[in-house]
Amino acid sequence: MAFIPDYATVVASFLLAFKAILVEGSEVAILSLATVKQLGKRNVLLGVVLGGLGSVVTFLVISQVFVLLRGVADYLVNLITGVVILYFSYRFLRGFVKYHYRGKSFRVKMEGMAHDVVEKDIEHMHGQTLPTGEIPFSLANSSPVLTITLTEGFEASLVVAAAGAFNFEWTLIGAIASLGLLIVVSAISYDYLIRLPRWALDLLAGSVLLTFGLFFLVSGILLALGVIS
Repeated sequence: MAFIPDYATVVASFLLAFKAILVEGSEVAILSLATVKQLGKRNVLLGVVLGGLGSVVTFLVISQVFVLLRGVADYLVNLITGVVILYFSYRFLRGFVKYHYRGKSFRVKMEGMAHDVVEKDIEHMHGQTLPTGEIPFSLANSSPVLTITLTEGFEASLVVAAAGAFNFEWTLIGAIASLGLLIVVSAISYDYLIRLPRWALDLLAGSVLLTFGLFFLVSGILLALGVIS
């Protein structure tokens, strides 16, 4: 991959991982904080931990796929990375349009998701709760949070694994830095998370992904054509 400067892969890997974890992880954090009083800390924590572990396994599996592809041809890694990143760029930029221009509310969306999560567990327990008002602790009662964590984690894993195919160390640093920021903000206040302008996060994430998605896609095409090596 000599045609790609080292600094370019470092910046791309760090930013892609940082943005993927920050944007996808923020939804999990908001949902967890919004439902913790009804579901209970243990149910929420179990769902997030199991979902997080599942996301790590997903990341490792997808990373191995990229390693195998590199053994076949470098241009395949670039092409697939470019396509994956551009797909998520489209989704984030679509979110920017939805929240900034079409009047959609991210707060209303997350409150609706939190309500649905709690309702599912209440229905499962047939309305039975603890004296504190919390839903009893069980694997089944943590499953709604687990499902959402796995969903968001899978999406983040795709981008992070694609970034890691070029510089694994800086991808890991970007992911850890983003997780650390999420944990700090979540520990301070739920309101700080929900008040973050979602349209701005989507615009920034979409722009970063669009830039590097085009970079990797074009480099893959040029590699396949033999223009660069």
